[in-house]
Amino acid sequence: MAKLVLYTFGIFQQPRDHEQIKGFHDRNPFVYTSAENSDGFVDRSGNSWKRDHADRETDWGTREVSPRFLTSGEHRDAPATLSLWEDVESVYAFTYYGFHAEVLKHRDDWFVKGDWPAFVAWWIPDDETPTRTQGAQRLEHLHDNGPTAHDFDFKVPFDSDGQPLQMDRKKIQDRRRSCSRICGTDRMSKESGFRR
Repeated sequence: MAKLVLYTFGIFQQPRDHEQIKGFHDRNPFVYTSAENSDGFVDRSGNSWKRDHADRETDWGTREVSPRFLTSGEHRDAPATLSLWEDVESVYAFTYYGFHAEVLKHRDDWFVKGDWPAFVAWWIPDDETPTRTQGAQRLEHLHDNGPTAHDFDFKVPFDSDGQPLQMDRKKIQDRRRSCSRICGTDRMSKESGFRR
């Protein structure tokens, strides 16, 4: 069975420890927790409570790699994530509903607006582990060539056989309800007193 990889990439407007970026960092633990509790989530790079950390293979590749859109001397820090999902609908529901959707509302407060994609998705065999280098390469390929079976976005998704995918809206709604229930989005936002 194939797994869906999601690689996200952004460039901060300010250095990582700048006060303007604090709201992003404050939300990270909640985003990771909501992802790991979402239906369809498989795994992610970095520290995950779902995995034996002693068994990790160097965090899925070096963290020192970024797509070519990060220009040394011109740009600040560039966070990236790499995660595995069962299907497109699950990661779509996580991304645009629940707690992650609240974070997306503030992305212009933290990230440079660029002409590159914010994420890329692709399929891998069940026994493979993606790397950050692959993520950076796939993001560049998506930017240069548009969505293909090789790498794609949610506007033009593909299934694991490389065929265009019509997303299952009912499944997205089911995942959305599950994410909202599990994540407690409104409660987390109110209780945490997040700042932009």
